[in-house]
Amino acid sequence: MAKLDFDLERDVPQLTGKVILITGGTNGLGAAAATMLASRNPAKIYITGRNESSARRVIDDIKSKGSSTEIVWLRCDHTDLATVKDAAEVISAKESRLDVLMANAGIMALPPGLTKDRYELHFGINHVAHALIIRKLLPLLQKTVKEHGEARIIPISSLALVLAPRGYGIVFDDLKTTQAYWILGKWQRYAQSKLANLLYGRELTRRYPEILTLIVDPGPSNTGLVSSLGFLDKMIVYLGNINKFLEDDQGHLNQVWAVGVPKDRAKQGEFYEPVGIPTQGYTHWCLDQKLAERLWDWTEEELKPWMT
Repeated sequence: MAKLDFDLERDVPQLTGKVILITGGTNGLGAAAATMLASRNPAKIYITGRNESSARRVIDDIKSKGSSTEIVWLRCDHTDLATVKDAAEVISAKESRLDVLMANAGIMALPPGLTKDRYELHFGINHVAHALIIRKLLPLLQKTVKEHGEARIIPISSLALVLAPRGYGIVFDDLKTTQAYWILGKWQRYAQSKLANLLYGRELTRRYPEILTLIVDPGPSNTGLVSSLGFLDKMIVYLGNINKFLEDDQGHLNQVWAVGVPKDRAKQGEFYEPVGIPTQGYTHWCLDQKLAERLWDWTEEELKPWMT
């Protein structure tokens, strides 16, 4: 098991008054992050997800630990952009500030499929839905910077992006198909979406430098994304992460660190491995500015129907 240098008291100051959004906060790493961050006393944490009973379990667990933070569940299904738009608009209407947007929700290594809006399943859930919620909430994040001095976006990527399609990085022409044609199909589709998370985060840094964007890899741990895999896929995960696997209660620490790390200890647009370590795992696609710009332009065009 990997040993991590993380101390909640040292790395995450009190979050008094702050409003946080964690997508996919009803289970897994998102729920664990919400629980830990609630102990630092922000004013409010929004958690999104599809399942109200799962959300209620998270809220009850946080309350049982004595936190005074208000935890609010918003129904949001990343396979259905109408619900993503609705969730973002609820926050915009209710809040005068948004200090942290943690783009945590995601899927990994699922069979071929399409979202309701006809995007390849991994790309639609992991990238397109997050891009929409980020774009809808950018004005509130910018307002928070002006009035409170700082706001953060924390995209969750993965070093699995090294498996992104050779010769392309992102196969734009086929993002509205199941892309069921690769030998390592489920992993390449996942990697493509994680590359998109990184590139989109880097473009946010370039286009909106006033907002602190820190991209994080949670690292390998036994979350539901891993435990739900079949035997062969589990072996791919385990063998590909020898000496890197984290304890079950450590998988969320890197994203919690990104919420609290002081600005002078963080580098805008950096990709961090657990905990707070700038990655050396870049592929040439990660640093391809033309690919990042193409992704941004493609995404802007796809989001137009949802931005009104």
